[in-house]
Amino acid sequence: MPTQNVNLTPALDRFVKRVVKSGAFNNASEVHRAALTALAREEEERELRLARLRQEIQAGLDSGRPAVIEDPNSFLEDCAAEVMNESKGHSKR
Repeated sequence: MPTQNVNLTPALDRFVKRVVKSGAFNNASEVHRAALTALAREEEERELRLARLRQEIQAGLDSGRPAVIEDPNSFLEDCAAEVMNESKGHSKR
């Protein structure tokens, strides 16, 4: 497995030590892998949300009459939920 040296802020170092001490992780490497996995998942979700938003924009442009979005936050949350459901289906393959 590749090895990388990482410089942490004192606060992050204390956090890593605390979660290892709590028993949530066996060692610092597990904490780092979990954090990077979460970051990668967030990035993938963001990209999927953007793709979905682009699809919706294109569908509106193609229809010639864009839909009115009454609550943009709700619309984005719905898109995110749909993307999450789709990405769960892809990860099982």
